[in-house]
Amino acid sequence: MINVIDIPTDELFNTLSPKVLFEARWGFSKGNLSEDEHRAIIENKAKPELEKLINQEKKLRLIECKAIFGIFPCIAKENDIIVYEDDKRGLEKSVIFNFPRQEKEPHLCISDFISHDEIDKIAFFAVTIGNKIIEREKKLFEENSYYDYHLLHGLGAEMADCGAVCVHRIISDELFPESVSSKKPNGCRYSFGYPSCPELSDQKKLFELLNPDKIGLNLTQSYQMVPELSVSGFIIFNNNARYFVP
Repeated sequence: MINVIDIPTDELFNTLSPKVLFEARWGFSKGNLSEDEHRAIIENKAKPELEKLINQEKKLRLIECKAIFGIFPCIAKENDIIVYEDDKRGLEKSVIFNFPRQEKEPHLCISDFISHDEIDKIAFFAVTIGNKIIEREKKLFEENSYYDYHLLHGLGAEMADCGAVCVHRIISDELFPESVSSKKPNGCRYSFGYPSCPELSDQKKLFELLNPDKIGLNLTQSYQMVPELSVSGFIIFNNNARYFVP
C-alpha cells in the first residue's frame, strides 16, 4: 500500500538540529575559533537568523512538506535486493537493486542486511518541501540578496532532511508499535548516490515503485529530483544495518 501524507511544518522544526543547520548548512563552524568566539557567533548571529526565518515562515508559508512511502516484500540474492510490488499478483512482479560490495574486510554489501532465506521487508520513501520556497530563493538571488538566499536554501535543504526523518519515524512506528516511545526509529535509512548505494539511476526504480508524481515530484534525465529540495531513499530494518564505504 502506498501512503501519501502531509507533514506539518511545526513537526519539521521540532525535528531540526540547530547544530547541523548552523555548522553544516550555514557554515558557522568552529574552525580555528575559540570556544567562546564560536559560541558568540552562534548566539549573536546564527540563532537570530533562524528565529527570523521561523517568523518569516509563519507569515509566508513557504514550506509545503509532502511525503509518499510504501513498505514492500523483498529478498536478497548475493549483491541484489529483489523487491516485489505489493499488488494482487502477489510476488510476481519485481524490481532488482544491485549494490557494490566492499573490497576490503568485512566485505559488506547493503544486501547483507536483507534476508537471503525468506521474505523480508523494505520501505521506500520520497519527501519534498515543494516549489514555493524555491521561488522565494530565486527571487532573493535575482535581487542579489545572496546571503539571505544562502540561509533560506540551507534551511530548506535541512527541512527536506527533517521530512525524511519524520517519515522514517512514521514507518518505524507502524512496523514496530512496541518501540514508539523510543526517540530513535528502527532501521537504517539510505539514499541513492551515496557510497554504499552509488547508482543514482536507481532513483528511476524507486519512482516506478512509488509514483512520487502524486506529491509533485519528478526526475530529470540525470535522475535529479524536481523540486530540488527533496529527499528519497529506502529503509532497511535489520538491527545490524549500518553505513559504510565500499
